[in-house]
Amino acid sequence: MPGNLGEHEELNEELPIDVLPVSNGEFIPPPPEREQIQIMALANEYSEDMRRKFGMSRRQFVRTAAAYGLGLAAINQIRDTTWGHFDAKADGTKTTHACDLEFPNAQLNNLPGEFIFDVQSHHVESDGTWRVSNPVMQAFFAGIWSQASPSGGVPGRRDDGSIRGTGAGEIDPIENLSRFHYMKELYLDSSTTMCVLSAVPSDPENQPLPLERAALTVRTVNDLANSKRCVMHAFVMPNRGSLGTTSSSAGRPPVFQQPEFDAMERNAVLYNDILCGWKTYPAWGDVPYASGWYFDDDLGLAFCQHVEYVSKKYGVPPVIATHKGFALPAFDQRAASPRDIGPAARQYPGVRFIVYHSGFDSQATEEAYPGDDKVNSADRSVNALVKSLRENRWDATRFIPDGLAHGNVPNVWAEIGSTWRTLMGKPNSAAHLLGKLITYVGPKRIAWGTDSLWFGSPQSEIVGLRSFQMSDQAKEFYNLPFGLEGDVDDPTRDATDASSYLSPHPHVPGWPTDGRAHPERTIRNGIFGRNAAIAYEVDPDAAFQKLNCDEVQKVRDAYLVNQYTPRNAAPMSSNQVLGPRTAQELINHRAAQPWSP
Repeated sequence: MPGNLGEHEELNEELPIDVLPVSNGEFIPPPPEREQIQIMALANEYSEDMRRKFGMSRRQFVRTAAAYGLGLAAINQIRDTTWGHFDAKADGTKTTHACDLEFPNAQLNNLPGEFIFDVQSHHVESDGTWRVSNPVMQAFFAGIWSQASPSGGVPGRRDDGSIRGTGAGEIDPIENLSRFHYMKELYLDSSTTMCVLSAVPSDPENQPLPLERAALTVRTVNDLANSKRCVMHAFVMPNRGSLGTTSSSAGRPPVFQQPEFDAMERNAVLYNDILCGWKTYPAWGDVPYASGWYFDDDLGLAFCQHVEYVSKKYGVPPVIATHKGFALPAFDQRAASPRDIGPAARQYPGVRFIVYHSGFDSQATEEAYPGDDKVNSADRSVNALVKSLRENRWDATRFIPDGLAHGNVPNVWAEIGSTWRTLMGKPNSAAHLLGKLITYVGPKRIAWGTDSLWFGSPQSEIVGLRSFQMSDQAKEFYNLPFGLEGDVDDPTRDATDASSYLSPHPHVPGWPTDGRAHPERTIRNGIFGRNAAIAYEVDPDAAFQKLNCDEVQKVRDAYLVNQYTPRNAAPMSSNQVLGPRTAQELINHRAAQPWSP
């Protein structure tokens, strides 16, 4: 258990599992549902009972893994679990060791087979010139992320009656979104092993994290770790200079498209060792509401062609990470749809599309895919992503090898950052989300991302996925007899059962025949990072060997091995959810301004 935290009065007493609505800044959070309030109240009751049983202060107890288990147990208790549930009990125990009381911060070390590769992470340059040149941007961050506002350190009361804890405690509030807190929340306060530092949309002069400063973060992380724990995207705006059309129908490209393409080549040279792909926001442009673009129009196809060119010439992985789904009013709502993913992926099979959020919209309740005739690919939803692939004959059911039950789209990865965070408190929806993506995108084509630092540490989401189980009904419906423990190449085999690997597999080349269990081959561990490693050309096992003895791991180990490690050497987790909780928080200081990040 963690050491005496009584001297750390600034640490809040928040529960580690928090299912109340929160936004990453890209959508207006809905009001809390009655069931969400009930979950938080029940988790609070469980935690108070348990901490008294163990003679612990609340500040101590909420930093134990048992507190995570109780939060998941409360979800099971309140929500319908017909399709899915969490493997956790009301006494805080759990059979897969993710929630043992003995370990603080819910098992920060990786479980067998885990390589957690977060392909969507963020921070801002807290001392950047953007704070002067673009005060609207600073007001935006200060307004929607409570820990970045001057009032971030003032506790408030939530709708369920619980107290919101303090912010991260910096005198300059924007510092709470800084490089330091990024490194602490992602690498010390979670089980994350590797990250992609991604970009937010902005013109170069007002970028809250200029590429050279993002590179400083990446190299600082890697230098401190003495291993490669971080890579980055560069933001590209192929519609820069557009006057408000959604395609190049005027017969000529946007004014600044070529400079954007030229910048891609410069960045490929300057950051070749750490640049792993390109970040785009098709729904965002110079003219709010109207200047989005699509991957299958002339503008988008020219961009895909240039991605291939830069990859061949400079060796940058041909990865496009693109925002699809969540959309604020100032976005061009049409271009936030994943409608264009199917046709572009089919036309450019050499480009790897990482579909951020999987097309999910903020207030959706996921159910089974209802059929092609009932879905419009121009909508914003996971179903719309599936439909876009299917109507272009590019979904995973078209790529099932002979003798197997599941296939994978060749070049599309469905990323679940913010989506998993939103649905984790709804087990039935979570089961359908994963089941649909496994069926139509593929068990090897779901990518892990969290949108942290916007939500603080991603550890609660990690523990949630570790613990999540599909029901027997869901396993049968999605032909996943072993749920997320199924082998990622053949989900009808149990990767945690040594007998699955006693003899060669007639339909899977390279099938292990050593008679050992292979947890690294589970669908769950594929989602956690091994799937995305394929797209980003990372060898997870080779990388993990280096990570096991790097300097970051030594610091993280201090949480587990030496419970009295000084706070400045191993700062305890903040348990702080950082995003806006209400529409008013989102628009605070921004009522007269369009969304500009």
